[in-house]
Amino acid sequence: MGSRLYGMATALPEHTATQTHSHRFMRNVIEARTSGAKRDRALMYLDGIHEGCGIDRRYSVIEDFARSDAEAFTFFPKNWALEPFPTTGQRMERYEQRSVDLAEKAARKCLRNAEISTDEVTHVVFVTCTGLFAPGPDILLVKRLGLRPDTRRTVIGFMGCYGAFNGLRTADQIIASDPNAVVLQVCVELCSLHYQIDPEPETIVGNCLFGDGCAAAVFADGERFGGGACDVVASHCHISDDSLDQMQWHIGDHGFSMVLDVEIPATLRRGGARFVDTLLARSGVSKQDIGAWVIHPGGPRIIDAVRDAAEIDEEEVALSRGVLRDFGNMSSATVLFVLKRQLQRRENDGPIVMLGFGPGLTMEGAVLQ
Repeated sequence: MGSRLYGMATALPEHTATQTHSHRFMRNVIEARTSGAKRDRALMYLDGIHEGCGIDRRYSVIEDFARSDAEAFTFFPKNWALEPFPTTGQRMERYEQRSVDLAEKAARKCLRNAEISTDEVTHVVFVTCTGLFAPGPDILLVKRLGLRPDTRRTVIGFMGCYGAFNGLRTADQIIASDPNAVVLQVCVELCSLHYQIDPEPETIVGNCLFGDGCAAAVFADGERFGGGACDVVASHCHISDDSLDQMQWHIGDHGFSMVLDVEIPATLRRGGARFVDTLLARSGVSKQDIGAWVIHPGGPRIIDAVRDAAEIDEEEVALSRGVLRDFGNMSSATVLFVLKRQLQRRENDGPIVMLGFGPGLTMEGAVLQ
């Protein structure tokens, strides 16, 4: 037997803002910081993204995005120009305060759902790209959960939206080398901490799409416990040619700044079909046998591109669109939100194909049975 997924759970911050709230917030900031033709262009682009993003609501560790009065802000300065704009240090302070809270909440629910005790966990794989500090969130999570002091820890950082796949692959490799291992994987992303004020299209897209969330999963050998949700069959990754500049994530003086190129959907369309064929060949699964698809919902056009490349029907990406609608893009945690919904509604026992992507441009996939 290989590794088996025994349980999952998700967690969200307590603050939420509808996309209408977020749109109003961003319009106010643009109007306070720019004027003339530059302002008009930025507002027009913001309105277009707002209308087509497919998002109803996002969650955040910052309450200000739902505020209509800048005097009520608690994280940003109390003015619509947001000056002085929060530094990276201030954002990392909030990350350190809140990331482990979400991780603990999701991890406890995950272990409870799997009926696995904290004493049985031997490894923690912590995935995040939106913050860093030391002693890190992996250590604090071990302390919070009361895990054994010899719990082995791996932090997977700054990989972006495909980080969950590397967490899954790491868990699978750990269990392959040690059948007695029990691996708790946690993906925590506080994307909203990195809100940016540059009124350029790529910045506006990121501001409109990303939200905060956490997902946890626990893996062990297929014969370690009774029950379980599904087994890990295979995984695959591929770095596309000539696309290093299409998705970038840099640490700046005022948070982390993202670049999202308009060519990303075209790159996924070009390489997606071959990638899926290779993934299925590695897993020994034929396309007609696939029971469900779990697509990382990077955005509406990304979902469209992956759907077209994989040559699947719109109904196969309905859950991905639903997660995007309800939470936005939560980077590495998002695909596990989709997987959780898929497992809850399973209509057949066919293999599940998971697909994601991120900086590189890197395509990632896994097959679960």
